[in-house]
Amino acid sequence: MDGEWCSSHEEMAGMVNEFFQNLYTKDPSVHPQEVADLFARQITDDMNLELCKPFSEEEIGDTLFQIGPIKAPGPDGFPARFFQRNWGVLKDDVVAAVKTFFAEGRMPEGVNDTAIVLIPKVAHPEPLTEYRPISLCNVIYKVVSKCLVNRLRPLLEELVDEKSKCFCSWAFNN
Repeated sequence: MDGEWCSSHEEMAGMVNEFFQNLYTKDPSVHPQEVADLFARQITDDMNLELCKPFSEEEIGDTLFQIGPIKAPGPDGFPARFFQRNWGVLKDDVVAAVKTFFAEGRMPEGVNDTAIVLIPKVAHPEPLTEYRPISLCNVIYKVVSKCLVNRLRPLLEELVDEKSKCFCSWAFNN
């Protein structure tokens, strides 16, 4: 970023880490509650009850099978297909991991590990701004995230104004 060319693997790794760490570091001057207070509350008590109820085994299983079977695997190397094809054996462990996360906020070690891959935005990228980072997450992490999406999706019409619908439609379908 300072205009100096990096050629060794170690230099590039350090530069990439520093660039994206700076890019995604929380701004200490922004206070989330102050931002949240700018908006009227939209979640009703009934919505909150629906959002907060425990996930069932069926919801968790259905969510797993909604994930593309051979989409990019996470750092553990397992695609969703592995879990789908071995659901009879893995079901209890997957369900327990997801339920524990929602009940206690804990995940088994390694589940939250993510591989970051840089995808070029242009034909011959040079500065890091010409790359788009994507996250390759473990399947259990994807199940947790998709469970949340599945819970929120039916409420979006009531929660999102007309101007934001275009963005939210894109965000929840990708």
